[in-house]
Amino acid sequence: MINRSPKLTRREFLRLLAIGGGGLALAACGSNSSTPNPNAATGSTPVPGATVDPNIQPFLDVTLQTSGWPMDMLFPEAQPGTFQAGHNKAFQNWLNLNPGVKVEQIEFNPWDGAGLRTAVAGGTAPFCYPIGVLGAWNVPGIQASFAEGLFADITEAFEKNKVMDLLDPQIAAGSAARWKTNDGRIFGIPYEITSSEGYFFNRAHLAEIGMDSLPLNWTWQDMREIALKLTKGDRKGLAMAAYALDWILPSYGIDFDGLLSRYPIPGRSFNWRWDFTTYADDLVEGVDLWRGMYFEDKSVFSDPNYWDFSQNGQLASAFYEEKASMTPGIHLFFSDMAQKMNKTIPEMDAFMSFARQPLGPLGYSYQLPFAVSAWAFKPDLSADELDKAISLFSYLLLGDGFVTTTQEIYSANKDASEIVRAIRWPFANKYSETIPGVEGSLSDATGKTYAEAIKTIFGQPKLPEVGEYTPAEVNRGPGDTPWYDKISRWGFSTDAFDVKADAAELESILNQQAKTFPSGVDENAFAEGIHKYYADVTTFLQANAPQFYEQRFKPFYDLRIKPEFG
Repeated sequence: MINRSPKLTRREFLRLLAIGGGGLALAACGSNSSTPNPNAATGSTPVPGATVDPNIQPFLDVTLQTSGWPMDMLFPEAQPGTFQAGHNKAFQNWLNLNPGVKVEQIEFNPWDGAGLRTAVAGGTAPFCYPIGVLGAWNVPGIQASFAEGLFADITEAFEKNKVMDLLDPQIAAGSAARWKTNDGRIFGIPYEITSSEGYFFNRAHLAEIGMDSLPLNWTWQDMREIALKLTKGDRKGLAMAAYALDWILPSYGIDFDGLLSRYPIPGRSFNWRWDFTTYADDLVEGVDLWRGMYFEDKSVFSDPNYWDFSQNGQLASAFYEEKASMTPGIHLFFSDMAQKMNKTIPEMDAFMSFARQPLGPLGYSYQLPFAVSAWAFKPDLSADELDKAISLFSYLLLGDGFVTTTQEIYSANKDASEIVRAIRWPFANKYSETIPGVEGSLSDATGKTYAEAIKTIFGQPKLPEVGEYTPAEVNRGPGDTPWYDKISRWGFSTDAFDVKADAAELESILNQQAKTFPSGVDENAFAEGIHKYYADVTTFLQANAPQFYEQRFKPFYDLRIKPEFG
C-alpha cells in the first residue's frame, strides 16, 4: 500500500509556482523586510520618490480588499534599488492618480479551492484571485467556472483600461481560452506565462556524456538512455515526481483526458466516455519504461510521496545539490532557482538550461508550447469597484507601474539581469525584450543559452484544446482520482499487478460514473464544436506527428468518434 501525501498533479502546478514565486521574487530584491504593511493604503500619504500625475481621476470612495501577492500592500523600510521599493513607488503613484480609493489587506488563502469557492459565494473573497484554482487549471474547467458565475465579466472594464494594449501579442493570441469565452466575453487578465512542462538539466553533467543540450525531438526512450549515462555513484540521472506516468503515458495519447483514452458521445448524459483498453499495449510499454528506469536502471531520484516538482521541493533540492542531473519543472522556476542557489542569472545560464518534455515513441506531445496564468475578479464588485480593480491590477503588473518597479531594480547597479532574477521572465506584458529606461535586451540579460531554449519552446505549434471549441459544461463529470490511483500503483508498487486488467477496471469505473452525470450543454452546439476540434487536431497531427496520426489517432477516430459524428 503506497502512503501518498497530498499530491500536486500537473493540473495543479500553477498553484505552487505562484505561491513559491511571489515570496521568492520579493526576497530576491534585498529588502530588510519582505512583509507588506497590512494597513490600508490610500493616495493621501505619498512616499519619497512618488510622482503626482496631472491626469488624476475624479474622487471615488471605493475600497478594494487584497489577500496579498501579486497585489501586495506597501512594504515598510524598503531599500532603494529593490523590488519592494519599486513596488511601493508604483503602488503609491496609482493611489495618487485614484483619490478616494483605499486598498486593504485581508487574511485569506486564495489557493484553497474549497475556501475560495465559499468566499466567492459569500461575497468575502479578495478582489482578485487565480483563475486556475476554481478552474482546475484547464480550459474546460476555467470556462465552466465562468459559466457558474465564479468570475466577474470584466469585458467593459478591460476595454476601458485598454488592457489588450499592454499584453504581449503572442500571449494574447496564443492562450485566450484561459481568460475569455469563444464569443469574446473577458473574465480574466493574464499575469504570467508558463512554458510546457519539461526538465532543467545540469550543463556540465550533460557535457560529461558528450552532449551540449537535450534535443527538441528527444523521446522517452532517449530519456531513459540519457538518465542511465548520467547516473554516477550517488548521483542520479533524473529526479522525478511520483506521477511520472502522468508525464510519460500522455505522450502515447493516454491520460485521464488523453486524446486516445477519452472520446465524445453527445446526448447520452455526460458527453464523454473513456477507453483504456484499445491501446492497452501502449499503456504496458509506458509503464514498463518507467519501472525499468526506476527499479532496474536505478537512474531516478524519486519516491511515491514526492508529489512536489516545484522549485521548493525535494526533487529541486537534489538538483541544487548535484545529486540529480535533471529535474522536472516549468521555465518560470529559473529565477526562483537562482535565488535558491544564491547564483546570479549569468551564473545560472552557465549552470543549467531547460528542455521540454520528451515526445512519445511516435512523435506525439500533448504539451502546449506555453499557457498563461490569469487572474479573475470578484463577481459581486460594483461597476466602479471593478473598474478600479482592473486599473490597479493592469497598472502594477502590466503597464506603467511595472515599468516603475523594474526601473527601480535596475537603478541599483544598472544590471538588467537583476530584473529577471526578481520577476520571472518572459512577461505576459509587452516588456519581455526591452523596458523604457533599461539599457539592453532582457533576452541577453537572461542568458543566451536559456533564453534561446525558451524562445524555441514558445515557438512550437500549439495542439488544439477541446475547451476552445465546445460550450462550457458546468457539470464537471467524473473526477480523476481513479486515474491517479492506478498510475501510483503502476509506478511504484512492488506487488504483482496486471496493467491491462487494471486499465479495463479503470475504464469501467469512469464510464459507470459518467452515466450518472447530466450534461448542461446544447447537444447540437457540442457536436458542432467537436467537428471543428477534431478537424483541427487532424490538421495539426498530420503536420507535426504524422506517424502518431496514421498509426494511432486515425484508427481511434474511426473506431470511437466517426461512428457518432460522421
